[in-house]
Amino acid sequence: MLSTEEQSIIQQWLFQFRLSSRIRKVSRDLSDGVLVAEILHQLFPRLVDLHNYTKGFATARKLDNWETLNRKVLKKLGIYLTPDIILSVTQGTPGAAYDILMEIMIAAERNGIECL
Repeated sequence: MLSTEEQSIIQQWLFQFRLSSRIRKVSRDLSDGVLVAEILHQLFPRLVDLHNYTKGFATARKLDNWETLNRKVLKKLGIYLTPDIILSVTQGTPGAAYDILMEIMIAAERNGIECL
């Protein structure tokens, strides 16, 4: 679980992205993986095909999006999400999305992308 300060840094980082919808509550708005796919597409355009991700409220849709992200994109960045982590983020568990975003920030910096 990240500190309040770390979560605040991540929220500031999120403001730099042009997303299809505004993030009001991180745990809810990122639970289907679509906005995370959009962020990853802006950071690593060659790795993410946005047509693979569909907005949805059903758990099955959310799981499918996150499993696709995990298999096709995050793996290539050295990030591996366990089924428990994927389930946590799809259920909107507080802190789960922040943990993933922190991993993405670290991967971006490792790849020479300025994050802040």
